[in-house]
Amino acid sequence: MLGDAEIQALDNNLGTVLRDNQRHHENLQNLLEQFHLLLDNYSRLKSDYEEEKDAREKYKKLARGQFKDHLIKAGADGGITAARLLSDSIKGLLNDQLGSQADQCRIMVRIYSNILGLSKNLARAGLLGNEARSFSPFAASFTRSQDLFDYIDAGDKKEGADYKIREMFRLFADNNQCKHIFFAGCHDAGYLSLLTPYRGKTDRITLIKSASFHPEYEKLDLLVRELPAVFTSTSPSPMGGNIAATATRPVCKHFQKGICRFGKDCTKLHVMPNQQLSKLLDDTPNQPPSFAIKVRDQEYYARFLPRANPKSQEFIAINKDGERIDTYCPMPPPEEWEMYYRRAKRHKLCNKYQLGGECGNFNCEFDHSPIESACLNVMMYIMRQHLCSKGVGCRSIKCYLGHMCQKDGCKGTKPCKFSRQAHILSLQVTQWGMPIDHEEESPVSEGFSDGNSTTDLHNSFSYNIRDPVSF
Repeated sequence: MLGDAEIQALDNNLGTVLRDNQRHHENLQNLLEQFHLLLDNYSRLKSDYEEEKDAREKYKKLARGQFKDHLIKAGADGGITAARLLSDSIKGLLNDQLGSQADQCRIMVRIYSNILGLSKNLARAGLLGNEARSFSPFAASFTRSQDLFDYIDAGDKKEGADYKIREMFRLFADNNQCKHIFFAGCHDAGYLSLLTPYRGKTDRITLIKSASFHPEYEKLDLLVRELPAVFTSTSPSPMGGNIAATATRPVCKHFQKGICRFGKDCTKLHVMPNQQLSKLLDDTPNQPPSFAIKVRDQEYYARFLPRANPKSQEFIAINKDGERIDTYCPMPPPEEWEMYYRRAKRHKLCNKYQLGGECGNFNCEFDHSPIESACLNVMMYIMRQHLCSKGVGCRSIKCYLGHMCQKDGCKGTKPCKFSRQAHILSLQVTQWGMPIDHEEESPVSEGFSDGNSTTDLHNSFSYNIRDPVSF
């Protein structure tokens, strides 16, 4: 039997064991709490890292998947070119969407981004220098080149650009004065919730598709369009960056200058001058561009073009884009054509004198005598079918050639010599500009000889008397 001393010793030993176990338990609990705290910190750091990684990837996509590389590399000049190409491309889409109402619209563009962060990513991509804000010249030139175009630095806060884009969209989405919205933020799935309430409203919203287009936007049942002249295409060439193939398809010079409006539907090959090119792969048949213009008829021109009046004899009609607008010049009736034929057969008429007001050639062999207004109408109609070499920038009040196409139902294809822009420019007169004297076009006069087309020193164009309206 154990003595009292032994029992006391065992009791003391048991107490020691219990206290040791308690300390061990407490230490274990502390260790577990520290482990959980460390795990929570790790999870937060990982989440922050993933967000930062996503942000970097988004900017990389913006850098390489939005504006064309050659525009970004061009710096300030690239910003000006990008704004002009974007304006022209949107005009084409508006014309397809709104028809005659498109000419009454002004185009407003708002771009929001983190200029500092975007500059860093563009520098890493080799598109810009390593200056802190190397993208700023592009953004500033883009803003200056068009009255309602703004490239805005939203700062380096995470939600800066997103907040601006959402609020700007909400401001115009339900504004009746805004005819249509072209939304180009489809690289980020975060805007899906913003657009979902407008699902299927193709009359209000069009999505702009670029190389970083998120596939979820296809489910919104909205129109999706590409602007291949400005943004990188979603279907790059399968031949990659360097092209070395066997073909005969010519290179599109307009694309190399950044002004081809037909994009991937262009019948010529799109390659940049710095790409390796020996022979070109002609893998697709020639197809007419799908980016077709909205056909305008005589009723449209009669409704929107300014009429000849005393003001038009002293000033130049100019639209909101600074483009010259011709006065309305309808097809003359048959009796005026007959009167013109009879007069021209007797003596060839001098276009410079009859239409421009003076000839300047003392030895001119063409008719300077007064003519009937009917003959003048026919002469004006004929001359308006031929493009002035200065185009919509011409400011000569004496110029009697055409600066835009007025042919009924013309689709802007051959044999029409007018550019595509000459078929879609705005017809609303915003100002009457002062004329500017400059060197005039080569003298042009009509010459007929028993129904055959003839040309001479004063006859730069020829016509067939048997078919006076087929030019």
